[in-house]
Amino acid sequence: MKLFGKDRTIISVVIIEQTQLLKKRANWGFTLGGTSGFQPIAMEGGAEPNGVEYTFSVTYSDGQKDIVKAVSGTRKCEELLQIAYDPPCIDATSNTYATPELAEKPKPLKRNTPAPTLQQNQLPAGIYIIGKDIPVGTYDFHLIWGQGSIKKFMGEPATIGTSNYYQHVGSQYEYEMQDFLHVHCVSGEYLRIEGNLILGIEKSKAIELDL
Repeated sequence: MKLFGKDRTIISVVIIEQTQLLKKRANWGFTLGGTSGFQPIAMEGGAEPNGVEYTFSVTYSDGQKDIVKAVSGTRKCEELLQIAYDPPCIDATSNTYATPELAEKPKPLKRNTPAPTLQQNQLPAGIYIIGKDIPVGTYDFHLIWGQGSIKKFMGEPATIGTSNYYQHVGSQYEYEMQDFLHVHCVSGEYLRIEGNLILGIEKSKAIELDL
């Protein structure tokens, strides 16, 4: 996707804010009187919807991130929404997009040992409800095994526009990460781990400052 006049490969887009835009409506009329006859007048009316401004968090294949704003109805906004709702498959070798049905599956990580046995405080792929499956708190997540992604939603994962955290997880490609620190998990949020991942979870250490 070409953004800001440069060709940069976008690997994920997360909607972080939506703002309803409004425009004021003027009511027109006429007055009769005086020496000038009919006089047109404009009176301030109510407001009406005039599109939505989206704020996106955009992640590129080189690991860089941008905060991008776009107004609904524009080409840039539609393309970013498409990636947010239906993330494309990435061919990391050619740095291009591919449709899901044509994309090659990622090559498995080379390992000399089979997948580890699940241990205490380790999470396999699945959907976890904060406050029910995982206590409310701030956590550090660490890659134990596999490849996939970690996502967090303010509402049910099937609800459009509720994603507020997304990262690729693994050790094969440059855009993948292995450690995720100080992830704030609020009651009612959904944590979704995808792929064949096993992630370790631990409470984040308190921040200590001596300034």
